Amino acid sequence: MRLKTPATACILFLLTISAGAQERAKDPISGSWGSDGQPLLELQYDGKSTLTGTTIWRRNGRELSRGPIKKGTFDPKTALFNLEGEAKSPDDGATYRFVIQGKVDNDTATGTYEFAGQKGDFTFKKIS
Repeated sequence: MRLKTPATACILFLLTISAGAQERAKDPISGSWGSDGQPLLELQYDGKSTLTGTTIWRRNGRELSRGPIKKGTFDPKTALFNLEGEAKSPDDGATYRFVIQGKVDNDTATGTYEFAGQKGDFTFKKIS
């Protein structure tokens, strides 16, 4: 009898892990993404092709501006995403358009951004 309880617990544990992995496979992009433990993107995927959420612009770890994603897409087959919107520049307070393009690979997102006359590359980790 004692063998059944640990075996049952082990099976339930494995089923839980499997269900969590399947859920992440269906929605690999929703959640907070950033670097050094600080969120820079908060994304929500609708399960079809649309991404919504917020960009968080920081400098030296300090949050300076947030901008809603006005147009966001995600292709689960290629893991490519595109985000567009507007946010206030931390430098001059003016509102500028941003474009963020990237690809998700497990818990890492890499890509490029354009915002307030600046362009660059990024690598973010999934925080939650």
